[in-house]
Amino acid sequence: TVYQGTKLEGPAADFQLVDQQGAEVALPNFRGKVVVLAFLDPQCTDVCPLTANEFRLTAEALGNDAAQVAFLVVNVNPAANSVAQVSVATVRWGVQDLQGWHFLTGSREELEPVYRAYHIEAEGPPKPGKADELQHTPGVYIIDQDGNLGWYISTPLIEEGLVAPWPGPRLGETLAGRIRELLPS
Repeated sequence: TVYQGTKLEGPAADFQLVDQQGAEVALPNFRGKVVVLAFLDPQCTDVCPLTANEFRLTAEALGNDAAQVAFLVVNVNPAANSVAQVSVATVRWGVQDLQGWHFLTGSREELEPVYRAYHIEAEGPPKPGKADELQHTPGVYIIDQDGNLGWYISTPLIEEGLVAPWPGPRLGETLAGRIRELLPS
């Protein structure tokens, strides 16, 4: 069996934060679009930039349908939570031109309720060999056009690329397939 994610049900928890441009962004603003929601660290040098690249590949795979998708990323590093830091990561990861990309941040008090709502461990132990980078929950949520949880797709913790240890599609391919299921045909 090829892993395709875990089906979820129920409303997605709403939140409001600021993005890499300093604009206020709230989840309900994206009703009518499919939302891809992830939790990434702007200081990360391995899985987070790879995940951002998979979002870019997802948008490319979707072609014109990518206009119906928002890629929301919540900062999991409350110690690196400035607009400037998420803006720098957006450029460093090469997704500054990704349509619908919003790297969201806020104060620890603003971020922690979002972590709790989505069951995210944001400040885990240091990564092996990278004492300045903290481990956090990987994975991506897909939220439908009505604001309901659709899927949770776990991301493997390997540096060679987001290729599952089992035969199957890359994260971007899985995301594109699940998003297409939600888009009108």
